[in-house]
Amino acid sequence: MSATASATAPAAPTAATEARPATTFFYVIGGEFTDTSFESVLTRSNQIHGPFKTHDEALSKWRSLSFQETGNAQVRYEIAEVAHRMDRRTILLG
Repeated sequence: MSATASATAPAAPTAATEARPATTFFYVIGGEFTDTSFESVLTRSNQIHGPFKTHDEALSKWRSLSFQETGNAQVRYEIAEVAHRMDRRTILLG
């Protein structure tokens, strides 16, 4: 090791600083948009469904919602994947 290199290793993470594992959830979001550019959703139709634990559960909900609106070209839904990091504070304040 050279004289200029650091001889100390990085500190090991402690219970307080250790990153908690993220839990992934899926949401189905969408609704009726103002037009087929799908840039602006009508406020009254904005929908969020979930959280779902698996993509398959979210896909089932997406299919159900999408097939209800097959006659309206301005309705669109999508599945969003979100990583939630849970810690004691989140659970208590939930």
